[in-house]
Amino acid sequence: MNVMGMKHLRSFGLFVSLVLSGTVVAEEPAQYIATNVTSKTIYHSPQSPGFTCWVGTWIMPDKSLMVTLTQATGPQKDRPRTDPKILAHFPGWPPDGNANYDMNGLDLRNVYLQSTNAGSTWKQVSADPFRSCMNHATGKAQVALPDGTIVRAVWGSYLPFDDASPKTGYLQRSRDNSKTWSPPETPLLDPKQFTTYPTRLRLLRDGRLILTGGIMRLPAGVLPEIVNRPPIEPLLMVSDNGGKTWSEPISVVGKHAKSWSGEEYDTAELPSGDLLCVFRTVDPTAKTMREFRWQALLKKDGKTWTSQNVAPAPLPHSGHPELLATREGLILHIATSGIDATADAGKTWRPLPGARPSAYYPRSLQDADGQIYIFSHIGGDDAYGAVDQSIRMDTLRLAINK
Repeated sequence: MNVMGMKHLRSFGLFVSLVLSGTVVAEEPAQYIATNVTSKTIYHSPQSPGFTCWVGTWIMPDKSLMVTLTQATGPQKDRPRTDPKILAHFPGWPPDGNANYDMNGLDLRNVYLQSTNAGSTWKQVSADPFRSCMNHATGKAQVALPDGTIVRAVWGSYLPFDDASPKTGYLQRSRDNSKTWSPPETPLLDPKQFTTYPTRLRLLRDGRLILTGGIMRLPAGVLPEIVNRPPIEPLLMVSDNGGKTWSEPISVVGKHAKSWSGEEYDTAELPSGDLLCVFRTVDPTAKTMREFRWQALLKKDGKTWTSQNVAPAPLPHSGHPELLATREGLILHIATSGIDATADAGKTWRPLPGARPSAYYPRSLQDADGQIYIFSHIGGDDAYGAVDQSIRMDTLRLAINK
């Protein structure tokens, strides 16, 4: 039976997950509900309408919460436009010819917020500037190492005005809580052969770091023509030294890689060390531009993983997939369409009663006390000034429905 049909099967009951703190028994998702649900705005641009989007989040070693976002401020009209020769390297940009998607001439910043009281209040820590015709360069892929270093992945291809940035994916580090950043590190892969688009950094329980996103087999800086460009395949790399060096790319979707489309997917680590993946992609088996959710299970194989069960997922299409492996043993899929849960590594998914949908492009985490935080932005992939964007925080807890 395919995965779509599995949605309507009953769960086989309880499953046991082993975590570092001991044994946790996870009831089937239908028995869990969301409780203590709250929602509030935690940030708005100093300007209205606001442009604030593409959040990232993580927990620092001191247990404080961090959120980052992309912000733009500046004039709505009469600002300089990007040279068409530069825009030629970004096919389809600006979308539909809408000049307000061209971010040239705006004050673009990576804003960093911190909360030391479980999200009750937030303080802006920093806001480092960048210049681009695109509407982001980093944000979603950031994480804190055990020593407090923040590592962020950057899309160097989205920084055409910055000669010091490799025009592919690379990392930067901050050792002072985001106030300053290191120069660009060596690109993730050879820029003479590949262009990478990193979208997630996650720490595994064994201390290793994984990076996910997309890889295009095209030299960095080469014009990626829409008609003839190669597919964007899922990228997975692992590091055992905090991202200083990386493994070779690991196969994620097997035979489908050559017809894949998109860098957006997320992973959740199972107690076994396997990785459950959910992807945003067009159907790689059909000639259609309609977007779907697909999923796969990566079985742990020593220090690497082997791809299995690559198939459509019974989840509606939304933005970038967001997965959260909870202390209760459930894995949550968080989206604008709602929150779904699985207790059997994606064989079945069920809506989480009591939960509300996120806003756009959510990021999530769960603290040691069990509270779940979801950060997202009001609006969508909007032209500058088209929507009054802001950053929303939702919180909830999981409880057995008695």
